[in-house]
Amino acid sequence: MSTGSPGDIPTAGHPNNVSIDEVAKAAGVSTATVSRALRGLPSVKPATTAAVLAAAAQLGYVPSPSASALASGRTRTVGLVAPAISRWFFATTLEGAEHALRAANYDALLYSLPDSQLPRKTFEAEVLARRVDAVVVASMFFSAAEVTQLRQLAVPAIFISVKQPDFPHVGIDDEAAAATAVQHLFDLGHRVIGHVSGSASDRNPAAPTMRRRNGWRAALRARGLSATADLDAPADMTAEGGFGATNALLDRRPDTTAIFAASDETAMGAIHALRGRGLEPGRDISVIGLDGHNLGQVLGLTTVSQPAYQQGFEAARLLLAAADGALLPDQTIFPTELSVRTSTGPAPAA
Repeated sequence: MSTGSPGDIPTAGHPNNVSIDEVAKAAGVSTATVSRALRGLPSVKPATTAAVLAAAAQLGYVPSPSASALASGRTRTVGLVAPAISRWFFATTLEGAEHALRAANYDALLYSLPDSQLPRKTFEAEVLARRVDAVVVASMFFSAAEVTQLRQLAVPAIFISVKQPDFPHVGIDDEAAAATAVQHLFDLGHRVIGHVSGSASDRNPAAPTMRRRNGWRAALRARGLSATADLDAPADMTAEGGFGATNALLDRRPDTTAIFAASDETAMGAIHALRGRGLEPGRDISVIGLDGHNLGQVLGLTTVSQPAYQQGFEAARLLLAAADGALLPDQTIFPTELSVRTSTGPAPAA
């Protein structure tokens, strides 16, 4: 059996059995320095960090997550809570958040609370307890009991889209976005403008669907137009929901010349419903959405675009700053932009 010289770094046959003490001995530093170097802290000299990384690599040392958490007091993980990941807005905001976390060497822990069946599953703190340093909640309103659960985690939390009382908020001005959509249709000569939005039971003022409904109603009334209940077609915020709601709207109000859909996915369902009736979007009835869905351009959908990816990225960035002691702003509002395509056009002649 051969032996190396005192300066050689031994090779571990079983990496899982390598301890931090062995890495420290091989690199000629203390265990505390190894811990700081592996976490990339700036207090360690670059040469020392390089020596520690080289020793850890040759020994096959991989620090356990629990040991790292105990050493730093952090898990370097952020919880991402959302009702679904298949829908465009949720997927895009979570992607933005995940990219911000990855850039800071953090992991993301997804906690899905599907809302396809109501009542939805309740948020429970124990799922994330001692596993996350912060929480991002995407477009979900928490009940009082869920807020209590969230506060039990004792970590910073931020809500995207939904205005949860007493929590920081990242989103858009939903009322103003709805007014932009109505103004576009009004400028095209439309005077009977229907609305396809969230479910009829969604009356929570914190919900973006409710704020968009309020914005649609206020914009119509400000222009002397009707905003009666028969022009408001509640729907699930999906293409299927938009399809059904649009058919219901046109059955009771065949004089409708334009539709404002509170999401691009519901707008896509509205376009499908129109074509099923032999109507051409933008010629017979105009349709405008709200989101900026990546399929919108392909489908010729006019929309009020919101920067969903940037909202997720900024929410995660703010939380990471809060974990280092920074104060979270009460709200961060992103601008929206009208994107005009073929699904809207001049109101047809009477």
